[in-house]
Amino acid sequence: MGALGIRSEKRGKLSSMSELKGRVARRGLLVGIVAMISPLLSVRSARAAAALRISYQKSSILLQVARQRNMIDARLRYVGFKPEWSILSTMPAQIGTVDYVSDVAEAVPVTVLPLFPNLALYAVEGPSPHALGIVVHRESGITSAVDLRGRKIAVSKTGSAFDFLLLALGAVGLRLSDIHPIYIPESACIQAFNNGAIDGWATFDPYFSFATALPNAVLLADGASAGMRYNRYYMADTAFAQAHPQTISAMREMLGDAAAWIRGNPGSAADLLSRQWDDMPLEIVRKVLSHRTFEVRLPDPTDLVTLQAINDRYAAQGLVPMGRNLKATHLLS
Repeated sequence: MGALGIRSEKRGKLSSMSELKGRVARRGLLVGIVAMISPLLSVRSARAAAALRISYQKSSILLQVARQRNMIDARLRYVGFKPEWSILSTMPAQIGTVDYVSDVAEAVPVTVLPLFPNLALYAVEGPSPHALGIVVHRESGITSAVDLRGRKIAVSKTGSAFDFLLLALGAVGLRLSDIHPIYIPESACIQAFNNGAIDGWATFDPYFSFATALPNAVLLADGASAGMRYNRYYMADTAFAQAHPQTISAMREMLGDAAAWIRGNPGSAADLLSRQWDDMPLEIVRKVLSHRTFEVRLPDPTDLVTLQAINDRYAAQGLVPMGRNLKATHLLS
């Protein structure tokens, strides 16, 4: 029994030694695996930290909702990016420094795309023709567009409200030179309208909804009366989007989710936007939301027809060069 006992003890020691060697071998294997995948993890981590530069405006409803509702960070992180936000500036240089450009009214690409041919349309939201129009003083005697002759009309130059003004004038045989256009910032128009410095105001939401609620204002016409589509276009840097197509899908999904949430939660959406718009009265915000369809789709050739028509109207007024081809604009599918 003693011999057997000694032999058994030796077997136990041998077994322990074998187990120890096995553990060491396995640990060495794990260390080797970790050493091999660490660079890959580092690359993935670096990619996860890569910035996706996005501009937005205060009036960018879908982007405002997506940011406040945390609809974008996780989605971009999944495809290897994180958002880096900036306010869309009217300075052309800023537009060229981002990967994805904020939504802009449908007339804006007419002036932007010739300066930045690297930009492409990747999403469209609309149509929303009731989201812009012309308001006039109740006591002005202006009852139709023909009465605008010789009147002082405030408008933001080259935007979609400006395009609507051209359409409204053209429908009654007038040109821009037949009125006195006043080019002042939208924020200054309310005071100018209230003190009688201007006879009318061609504007867009949320200013349009605010203007129509003024006690001394009356709506002359909105975009629907001129057959406008008044879409909002989302643009991206073509080279970046083609190099990282997963970001296009992520951005479109984000826009679709934000639009669906607004349609399903109009009251909460109004509360959220009111806070973002310096506590704008809820009844005004609700009116703004009622003017929008919040339908998001891919861009198609009909959008290029719209852009070309706007360009041609501007060219006829001498605002842009003749002969520009907006139908050559890139569309990202």
